[in-house]
Amino acid sequence: DRDLDAEWGVSSFDRRHQLTGNLSVDFPFGPNRRWLTNGGTWAALLSDWSVSMSLSAQSGTPFTARLVGAASDVARGTNGTLRADFTGAAISIDKPTLLRFFNTSAFVVPPPGTFGSAARNTIVGPGQQQVDASIARDVRLSGSQVVSIQLQATNLFNSVRFGATDTVVNSPTFGQVITIRPMRTVQLGVRFRF
Repeated sequence: DRDLDAEWGVSSFDRRHQLTGNLSVDFPFGPNRRWLTNGGTWAALLSDWSVSMSLSAQSGTPFTARLVGAASDVARGTNGTLRADFTGAAISIDKPTLLRFFNTSAFVVPPPGTFGSAARNTIVGPGQQQVDASIARDVRLSGSQVVSIQLQATNLFNSVRFGATDTVVNSPTFGQVITIRPMRTVQLGVRFRF
């Protein structure tokens, strides 16, 4: 418990990989555009629309295997500060699932009165991928009057995104994903400016 070299590890906010991208496209229809420049019904319907998309993908943040409610921990006036014992087994698994996100046999409860040997932040949590999109148009009525229409989708493809993972070794849900991030949401906004 007094070996500071054993505390060496990645930061709790460490993300090894991050990728972000943005795309914005104006429809090529209507006046001063490539197609439907002479007006008409189709030009009126398809002109002045713009589409934007954003992509965010990142690897997970690290967590520490720990104990909660250990008698020696509570006697010191703390809870959840003791670490598990590391067995030496591989921590990550090839195909993580909701019920087994990492190899739980890599950690065990340490003997009573001892500090666990697991290093800090050795469990890499779930990564995140998300695509958001919006489509918008300004419709000019007369003079300075404009109606703005925007349809916005968060998590466009409704992909399942794991949230928190239970890393408490003496918990019945140890190694399981215990939260899921929000599903797709779609919002329509109409604004009148004058």
